[in-house]
Amino acid sequence: MTEKEAVDLAVSHMGEPYQIGRQLDHTHRPRKDWFMFVLIALLSGVGLLAMYSLQIAGTGPTRYMDFFDRKMVHISIGAVLMTILWACDYQKIKKYSEYIFGFGVLLLIWVNFFGTNVNGESAWYYGPFLIYIPTVSILIMIVGFAGIKLLREHDWKGSILLIAYRGILPILLLMKTNSFTMAALYSLIFIFYLWLTKGYAWQVIAYVGSSVLLMAYALISKNNMFTREFRYLNQTDDPYDSDYVVKRSLDAMQSAGWWGKGEFPMTIRYPQADGFLPSFINYFGWIAGAAVLLLIMGFIGKTIIASTKIKDEYGKLVFANIGALFVLQFIWAVAMIFGYAPFVGITLPFLSYGGTDQIIQLAAMGLLLSIYRRRGMVSVHRRTKSTD
Repeated sequence: MTEKEAVDLAVSHMGEPYQIGRQLDHTHRPRKDWFMFVLIALLSGVGLLAMYSLQIAGTGPTRYMDFFDRKMVHISIGAVLMTILWACDYQKIKKYSEYIFGFGVLLLIWVNFFGTNVNGESAWYYGPFLIYIPTVSILIMIVGFAGIKLLREHDWKGSILLIAYRGILPILLLMKTNSFTMAALYSLIFIFYLWLTKGYAWQVIAYVGSSVLLMAYALISKNNMFTREFRYLNQTDDPYDSDYVVKRSLDAMQSAGWWGKGEFPMTIRYPQADGFLPSFINYFGWIAGAAVLLLIMGFIGKTIIASTKIKDEYGKLVFANIGALFVLQFIWAVAMIFGYAPFVGITLPFLSYGGTDQIIQLAAMGLLLSIYRRRGMVSVHRRTKSTD
């Protein structure tokens, strides 16, 4: 054959281009994580069941609250946002990381001046909906700093300035609104981020030391708050006063039995929020409680495993930051009802009632699922570099 004949024959044997494109698209299509979808659906479903039971029970301070109806609305809104973010390419927001982080900081500055005080925290926006700004702001900031130039790429002066801006300033703004729990969560996530990005040891030590000192000073300066946050440590010394909340939680769970008592204990405060698990176990029993704990452990395990499978560095950082936020909330919320952590109002993601929390948590899961479904992809720069 001539060269032209050989080329034409070779090309004809490659197949029809549109059919090949469809086959390649099917082979390399982003993969869905159905197991994570099922976990989220089950956790949200259990939360709905608990809110429905609480609503129809209609006793005490929850008598006139439509927890089920509102939670259904919040889940619906959150599911829409989760679907949108799941379908979007997360890589497109990386170039706006500086602005995203700055917007989160501006939200905290704004709420310090114009926020509404609820339960001692001036961190709420009261409009058509009651929005807890720290929940929104923290998610925005941890997504933002994942795409910003890493600390290890700066000299020591630049590192100090960025630690102050990204790490210390948000804590100060959160503490100014009396959102000490959220300040602690943010600082833990930032420490994890420093460790994950292999920051220098002095950066981690400097940040840990400064953030601990700031929060310790703030708590000690407000003696009543310090006593309240650490009363769980006094269970043996004063079992009927300083650790009242933990004591009531343990009593409710110990008296539940395997199948529950079919009622919500009046001694548990906020059974829809931080008192969710002891109230749920008291109502449905330890069989149902153990199932919920297994779901929580399954979610934590799946999140940790999934984070190790992401190849893109930016995607890995965003996934790890948001995953750490969920894992810390789950562990803290479970530990505090058993008396192993301060009882500070941390709620169980997807399970507890909460308008802002429910919507933001589902939106965050949409972003995680978007990252995970593209876990096998790498950036063009990285692929070209490895080929060279």
